[in-house]
Amino acid sequence: MSYSYQQRPEFTRNIVSANFGYQWRARERFYFRLNPVQLNIVSLYAVDSTFYKALNDPFLINSYQDHFDLGAAFTLYYTTNSAPMPRQTYFYTRWTTELSGNSLSLFDRSMKQSSAGSRLLMGISYSQYLRSEFTAVYTWRLAPAHSLALRWHAGIGVAYGNSDALPFEKLFYAGGANSLRAWQARNVGPGSMPQDTTFSIPNQTGDFKLEANIEYRPKLFWKMEGALFVDAGNVWTLRQEEKREAGAFRFSNFYKSIAVAGGLGLRLNLDFVLLRLDLGFILRDPYKQRWYATSEWLQKNSYTLQFGVGYPF
Repeated sequence: MSYSYQQRPEFTRNIVSANFGYQWRARERFYFRLNPVQLNIVSLYAVDSTFYKALNDPFLINSYQDHFDLGAAFTLYYTTNSAPMPRQTYFYTRWTTELSGNSLSLFDRSMKQSSAGSRLLMGISYSQYLRSEFTAVYTWRLAPAHSLALRWHAGIGVAYGNSDALPFEKLFYAGGANSLRAWQARNVGPGSMPQDTTFSIPNQTGDFKLEANIEYRPKLFWKMEGALFVDAGNVWTLRQEEKREAGAFRFSNFYKSIAVAGGLGLRLNLDFVLLRLDLGFILRDPYKQRWYATSEWLQKNSYTLQFGVGYPF
């Protein structure tokens, strides 16, 4: 069980969460987790009166409202090496799926209905959606002190039934220490959209995500390691909303809104913990839809310093 309190300039929110589940493994390679009960109750208050007016978008408005989220989740994790820091070539994959609101929908007829048509539980609209994420990582040991790691990640969330949009805590984002490292978390996308100035703190999100990463990891000296990396990807919306057309995913041209970051890093590997410092440069900006020259990598707003614990993947 958990309680989260968040205060932002635009609003304040409370999140009460409760999860019950089982976790088991098989043959030291397969790990399973089943949560038959996964509950989130989200309440917003002290909302800035100009906040909703500034959104002016049904997708965003529906994402930032009180909601009751009751569902289930399943995670499958497979690895060829279960050591915390494998010293040989290894592969792992993780697949997580969440399903919410279906059991509550069986009682729709006994629930009150809001003016917008959604069913209410304790006066709050309940969420109904399917959300799934898949990650695959392969790490080659080129030599005892050198390795090459590749990751592919995809995620999608679809709201239906009693919901028009995913809850904001279930939306996907890019950027940060484990994603597109030339941007801070939630600073890029969706698609080729500019940063939304409605939020004093950047909050660029979508309901579909694609990302690929490659990282070369040489050992330098003592317990110090280096890194050279390239990250590529973005988030998109599945629905083409008015004034947000550039953020929608379209198979024919989504490649035009791919963000690309490159950079280098230093790691202090103490065996029991790894401390990481990465410097990411913007190689391709999805909003400007252009590649950056090397002379622009260290200009203002074209690089970001990221701190992390453990490898990014």
